[in-house]
Amino acid sequence: MKKFLNLKIIIPVLGIIILLGSALYVLFAPNDWWKPFYIRVEDQTAGATQVQGDVQQVATSQTVQPQEVQPVGYFQGRQPLGIMYALDPKVVNLAEPGGLRYLKATITLELWPLEDFSDFGEEERTQAEEKFLETVDARRPKIDDIVTSLLSSKTFNEIATIEGKEQLKQELMTAINDSLGYQGVVNVYFTDFVIQ
Repeated sequence: MKKFLNLKIIIPVLGIIILLGSALYVLFAPNDWWKPFYIRVEDQTAGATQVQGDVQQVATSQTVQPQEVQPVGYFQGRQPLGIMYALDPKVVNLAEPGGLRYLKATITLELWPLEDFSDFGEEERTQAEEKFLETVDARRPKIDDIVTSLLSSKTFNEIATIEGKEQLKQELMTAINDSLGYQGVVNVYFTDFVIQ
C-alpha cells in the first residue's frame, strides 16, 4: 500500500517538475538555442512617451521651409547598366539549432561581360548579351550551388540586419566571381527576402 501511495505522489511531482523546467527553459534559454516557440517582449509605454515628447518638441519648434532637392551628379546622364540575370527562388534552412528557421530569397545578379558592350549599337549589344547569357547559363548549376550553400550556412542573427544582408551580398558576389574566373558580377539584388 505504501508503494502505491508513493507512486501517487511521485508521478504528479515529476510532472510538475518537467512542466516547470520546460517553462523556465523557454523563458530563460538564449534565443539561438532550439525552443518549441520563442517569446519576445516589447515595452510599448516607453515608445508612446517618446512619441508624445517628440510631438511637443515639433509643435514648439519654428517652421522651416523645405529646400529644393537637387539631383546628385551620380544620377545625371546615362548610367551603364549590366545584364540582369534572375536566379530561381531559393528556400533553405538556416544554420540554426534544430533547423526550425528558413530563408526564402529571390536573387538577381547584375553581370558585366568581359568586353565593354556599352558602346555597342542596339543590335550588337543584343547579340553580345545573348552570347554572354549562354555562357552564364552553362555555369548556372554551379552558381545555384554556391548561392544555396552560402545562404544555408548563415544564421538568423547574421542576416537579420541590413548590415548582415549587405555582407551576404558581398560574400555572394565574391564567391560567384571566383567561380566565373573574373569580376563579372557587379551587384547582387534581393528581390524577395523572407526569414521565418
